[in-house]
Amino acid sequence: MPTASGFIKSLSGGSKFTSTFVIDDIQYHFSGNINPTTPEFESNNATLEYTNKQQLTAQRQIEEGKVGTNNISLSLKNGPTIEGILNSPIHPAVRVSGTGTWAQD
Repeated sequence: MPTASGFIKSLSGGSKFTSTFVIDDIQYHFSGNINPTTPEFESNNATLEYTNKQQLTAQRQIEEGKVGTNNISLSLKNGPTIEGILNSPIHPAVRVSGTGTWAQD
C-alpha cells in the first residue's frame, strides 16, 4: 500500500485535530473531531497508509483510534490509517473515535 509522510496535531484543547500529508506534490489535509477529549498532542513524523487516492476524499469516520502513550494511531472506516510517534508522551493512553474531512491544495 502507498504511504505518505506528514504531521498530525490536536487543536482546541484536544477535541479537534488536523493533519497534512504530501502525495505527488499535493497536500492532503484530514481534519476533524475526536472523542473523548485528549491531552494536546503532536506528531511531526506521521505516516498515512492508503490503497488509492479516492479514499482520501469526503467526510470519513475514525473507526478505531489511540492517542498515547508514545504513539498515535487512527484507522479510518474506509481503509486508510494514520500513525506516528508523539513528540511528547501522553499518560495514560486514550482510545478515541470521531470523524474527519479530507481536503486538498
